[in-house]
Amino acid sequence: MYTETVKVVELTLEDRSKMLCRGGEDAVFRAWNSYPVVSAQWTGEEETMQWIEYDESLTDDIRSYGKNMGA
Repeated sequence: MYTETVKVVELTLEDRSKMLCRGGEDAVFRAWNSYPVVSAQWTGEEETMQWIEYDESLTDDIRSYGKNMGA
């Protein structure tokens, strides 16, 4: 499992609406290229993100473990 602390960035779009961007500098660059962003400002907040890498070698039985628990 990977853990990373990232800054929360508020993006302002052309229509003056705002959206929060989490995920680090790469996420801000992706948003900048995907939305009509005119400015980005750090909110002063940080969040901890955790993720695991997808493993193609897992079988369907392992991936579906827990889906039907309690059924």
